[in-house]
Amino acid sequence: MGTVGVPIADVGRYSPAAQAVSARLVRRRQECGRAGIEAAQTAGEADPALDPDRTAAAVIAAVQGGVTVLLSADSAELLEAGLNLCLDHQEAG
Repeated sequence: MGTVGVPIADVGRYSPAAQAVSARLVRRRQECGRAGIEAAQTAGEADPALDPDRTAAAVIAAVQGGVTVLLSADSAELLEAGLNLCLDHQEAG
């Protein structure tokens, strides 16, 4: 995940073409996340009240922010906390 996190955080700033590629990567990740959440909802494994698109966006933000901290501070603590919070929020109750 770190090798993909770096281009989204850094490369997208250097040119419009790089920014377009980064934006497509983020959109694709969000689409995949949304599909996974919808599948989990259908299977009764995720809270049916969740907004799949918003939840997928939150997971992406948690990963990107956590990877940035991991790369700069050499600590996965915030990445783990963000992902655990997102996963706890998704569980069907």
